[in-house]
Amino acid sequence: MNNFRIATYNIRMETPSDHDDLWTNRKADVMKIIQDYDFDIVGLQEVKGSQLNDIKELTDYDYFGFGRSNDEANEYNTILYKKAKFNKLESGTFWLSETLKYAEKPKRWDADCSRICTWGQFSLKTTGKVFYVFNTHFDHMSEDARYHSAGILLNKLSSIGSDTPFFLTGDFNGNNNERFYQLLISKLVNVVEQSPHHIGPKVTCTGSGFNHELSWEKYQCIDYIFTNAFSKIVKTMVITDQFNRRYPSDHFPVCLDTIL
Repeated sequence: MNNFRIATYNIRMETPSDHDDLWTNRKADVMKIIQDYDFDIVGLQEVKGSQLNDIKELTDYDYFGFGRSNDEANEYNTILYKKAKFNKLESGTFWLSETLKYAEKPKRWDADCSRICTWGQFSLKTTGKVFYVFNTHFDHMSEDARYHSAGILLNKLSSIGSDTPFFLTGDFNGNNNERFYQLLISKLVNVVEQSPHHIGPKVTCTGSGFNHELSWEKYQCIDYIFTNAFSKIVKTMVITDQFNRRYPSDHFPVCLDTIL
């Protein structure tokens, strides 16, 4: 079969400022969502090296990625995938900079920090069908940096074979009124907007924490899955599960059921 489920999920970095919502109090719930919703591939954002050690406990999955500060400690855009379902053919990480190499900050664009995209080329074990996944996290401060990052991604995606399916997952830190979004949808498809069957809200980020009682008017849509014309969108979902009246992250997972 050529069908599988792909997701994007910002799991919120490990930081002592989260107090009652420290990673140690949330990690089991994050991993429960990944398992209960049976993600075949998931692009994660804000994964610290210490969190990756916990995610390794998901033994059905393999993973890859690299820290955005050119090390193994800072935030990864980790890609998890089911070992039994996919072969990983190639993978890598590039920076959202003019050289595609590590830069502390793309200063021309007023970015707050360096940003990366981690990618993988996969094949389905059942059919041999080949596809790509790109997973990214745009700058949270600079609209200009987000716009230029979108251009870098589109240029990179154009190097893939013209009829090869690909999926772009990530926390883009901006809504659909921004230039980066308009640039991306000039070439790609936002799967939620084109889905024949969507479950859940279309907002993806609380913007202010883990409390499920926060006003939904404050929530934002900044996490997306984009694709090209070579996969079928079957169903999409934004998952808002809570545990003990708290969300596992300040972002909701977005997932896509697709057929290649």
